[in-house]
Amino acid sequence: MGVRLFTLLAVSCYPLLTYIYSQTTKETHKVEWRDSSAKSGVQSKVPQGSPEQHKGYRIGVNVDLVLMYASVFDKSGHFVSGLSRNSFKVYEDGVEQEVVSFAQEDVPVSLGIVLDLSGSMRPKIERVNRAALAFIQASNPQDQVFLIGFNDEAELLQDFTSDIDEISDALQNTVVMGSTALYDAVYLAVQKAHTGTKSKKAIVVITDGEDRDSSYTLDQLVSKVQESDVAVFCVGFLNSVSEKSIFGLWSKSASEKVHDALKRISDETGGKAFFPDAVTDIHQIVSEIAGELRSQYSIGYFSSNVARDGSWRRVTIRLDHSLASANQIRYRRGYYAPKSVGSE
Repeated sequence: MGVRLFTLLAVSCYPLLTYIYSQTTKETHKVEWRDSSAKSGVQSKVPQGSPEQHKGYRIGVNVDLVLMYASVFDKSGHFVSGLSRNSFKVYEDGVEQEVVSFAQEDVPVSLGIVLDLSGSMRPKIERVNRAALAFIQASNPQDQVFLIGFNDEAELLQDFTSDIDEISDALQNTVVMGSTALYDAVYLAVQKAHTGTKSKKAIVVITDGEDRDSSYTLDQLVSKVQESDVAVFCVGFLNSVSEKSIFGLWSKSASEKVHDALKRISDETGGKAFFPDAVTDIHQIVSEIAGELRSQYSIGYFSSNVARDGSWRRVTIRLDHSLASANQIRYRRGYYAPKSVGSE
């Protein structure tokens, strides 16, 4: 009798026990999920790619081919086209590499536009928005474009699209107010560009102020752009007035700090920082950026250093002696090597 009663009670209570267990499991998973994303609330504001896209990112078509994009200009700042493979020499950590792929062609880009929407941009925003649309119109029609706006926080305003009307609508609905989270916005834009389907990636940042609200520091941002292959172009509308410190010595003004930060970020990625005197100059600047992205040289090589140690590799690209004196070249400074499984 006792056994029958125990069995009857166990059967009748099974659904309840199953429900309690399932709810406990769900709650445990929920807490674990929150913990895994608690690094920064900033990251969660931009939709992330699949887990496969974030296991590790390396420059190039695959983990072996290192692919660099280079821009060559004459002393007047005009793009130099028509160069051959023999016009370039590539070095990795001082060791010359054999160029195995070379091209100059207009390839589509996964492209991000990053707009400062802080209160100080109010007098400039209408012209900047028009320039952003003109920039997209001058770019490759197959580009996929996204839009990030930032003030106190950074926000994805328009996901990847090739429809200029969608970008136009997003620009028209921007609200200008608040302070400046510049570094967060650039960090998120680089992260977002990684999820694009085009092999070539770039972002254009337009700002007029010093970072005040970011969770990421400048050094953290520089580390991020170094490990990516996203070219960063910056347009900074900055005042150039120096400020004196209380000790009577000249110190860097807020504008000078922004100038140095934007230039440092751009230089590391092979992009360029522009500092126009007037907002009216922005149309010429974005036209120049669009033209450069459509005219760059792609240079690929297999590294002679076969160690998969995740180390930073410094890359130097030089022009042939007959070209070097009359021209200048711009490219990203290096890349992180692949890392073997189990070498963490």
